[in-house]
Formats: sequence, C-alpha cells, structure tokens
Amino acid sequence: MTLDASIAAPPSRDDGDNQRLTDLKYRWPARYRGSWVALLLVVLGAAVFSRSALSGPSITLVTALAGVLAIAAFGQVLIVMTGAIDLSISAIVSVGAGIVVHYAGDTNVSVLVLGSLCVCVLLSLVNGVLIVILRLNALIVTLATVGILIGLIQLWTGVALSVTGRTPQTLVDIAQFEVLNINVVFIVAVIIAVVLGAFLNKTRPGKSIGFAGNNPRAALMLGLRVKAVGLMAFALAGLLYGAAGVLLAGYVGSPDVLAGNAYQLLAITVAGVAGALFTGGPGSISSVISSCLFLVLLDQVLSVQGMSSGTRVVVQGLVLAVAVAGITIGQKGASSLGKFRIRRST
Repeated sequence: MTLDASIAAPPSRDDGDNQRLTDLKYRWPARYRGSWVALLLVVLGAAVFSRSALSGPSITLVTALAGVLAIAAFGQVLIVMTGAIDLSISAIVSVGAGIVVHYAGDTNVSVLVLGSLCVCVLLSLVNGVLIVILRLNALIVTLATVGILIGLIQLWTGVALSVTGRTPQTLVDIAQFEVLNINVVFIVAVIIAVVLGAFLNKTRPGKSIGFAGNNPRAALMLGLRVKAVGLMAFALAGLLYGAAGVLLAGYVGSPDVLAGNAYQLLAITVAGVAGALFTGGPGSISSVISSCLFLVLLDQVLSVQGMSSGTRVVVQGLVLAVAVAGITIGQKGASSLGKFRIRRST
C-alpha cells in the first residue's frame, strides 16, 4: 500500500518559511509594528535634522518622560482592552503625585508611596464599578471624574500641593537617577512592561482581559466572570496611574495640581499608535514602549526646532488620527484580502 505523495513527502523549506511568517503575522500583527517603524523614522529624522535631540541630556529627558508616559499608558491600554476608555487618567496621576508632595514631611516615603498607590487604585475602582457593574457610559463617567477629582484636589491642598511644594528628596534622588544617560524611570517602565506582558500572555486572568473585551458574550458562555475581569483591569490601571504620578513627582521635584493633565490625550494617543483596538481586544505592551519613545522624541525634536506647545499638541492629535485610521484601514484591507483568497480557493 502506498501513501499519497502529498502526505508522504517531507515538508519543504518553503512550507516552513511560510509557517514562520504566518506565526509572526498572528503573534505580531501589522498594527503592532507601526509604532516601531514610526520610532525608527523619527530617530533617523532627528539624526539628520536635529542632532541635539539625540544628545546625552536630551536622551535622559526623553527616557524619563517616556517612562512616566509608558507606565500611565499601560493602564490606559488595559482599559481599552476591555472596550472602554479612561479620561480620568490625568486626575488620578495628579492625585498620585499630590499625595506624596502634600504629606512629604509627615510620613515615611515608603508608606507615602504605598498610600498613594492604594488611593489611586480605589479611585479607579470607583470608575470600574460605575462602568462595568452599573454599565454607565465610560466617556461620561471618566470625564466627570476628572472634574470632581481636580476640584477636590484644589479644595484639599489649595493653590500649592504643600507648604514647600517639594517631593521628598529620597524619591527625587531615585527618580532622577540615570544609567548611561537612560533615566531610571524608563528602566522601571521596561521592567513593568515585562511583568505586565507576561501576565497578559501567560496567565489565565491576564488572557481573559483581552478575550472578555473582544467578545463579552462568548466570554460569558465560556464561564469567564466578565465583570470581575473588568474590575481587575480598572484596579490594575489605577495602580499604574498611581505609579506614574509618584515617579512624575519624583522626577519633576515640585509638581502642581494639574501635573497629570498632559497624560489625558497622550495616553490615548499612545494606545492608538501602539495598535490597541478601541472596540476592545488584545493589545501589545512592547508597542506601548515604542509608541511612548516615538511621541516623546517627536515632541523633543519639534521643541528643539522652536515649535510652540500648541503646535506640538496639534501634531499629537494628527498622529492619533493617522494611527486610528491606519488600524481601521489595515483591518478592512486584511478582511477584504482574506475574503478574496477564499473566493479564489473555491
């Protein structure tokens, strides 16, 4: 008895290459690769047109700001993975920074940081209860949270966050430390990225965040506790917002009441550039890192070129629009190509 030739023949090298390409396409989709391409282009542009943006002091500043932004954006991406969006990120980051400054002279630094993180988790969980449990609109809830928290901060602290307005010196020394012009905040962000990526890709609770956000009904049918998953995502996001606020206070040294304002648009822009789907579903943590470096370095290049802050904000908005449009067009293109291949095969 003989076997069919297509079965008996060993797989060719071309088949193996095609399989590897297919694996790469699913493990690292095109929407995740865009931020790395953008980062490469802005680095090349800076090398040609604005070399001072790549100097040692500039790289220290870029990595510090990108590190804070990345930690905050990790939280935003977790919320986006659930199919929601969080506009309160700016206020919660400000709360995280405000607590460590306001009580700087009264409490041990480690206790102060822990208390700040706990408060931020609690605030984010309040959003989670309103959005996940009571099913209120995420945009309205988190936008209202911004106004409430900023008002409460001003009532609580007054014009300045404290009498001195200074972050504890121990925290300043930590946040301003650098290794080979790489600020320690960015190193912390990379460590968090590794841990968070392993959690999302290797553990059942982590995988459930993207799955529940992509298809809540299917997740319920498979026995996932979708509401519990959503609350977990909000709690983790609050923890990350708090960490970003604490490190921002340490790096800046004397933050103000509105220290987190810039992160409201920036974190959403990062999520868009990193390829996150605003309808819910899996996201790439590594692409968040590249997106943050891209946006902060781009802002640094524009600043070195003498452009105003208003112009830089316009550029950030355009980058977000282009990123979301690119993801949408790419998805539709891939879907159309898949249907075309099916029709050809039949």
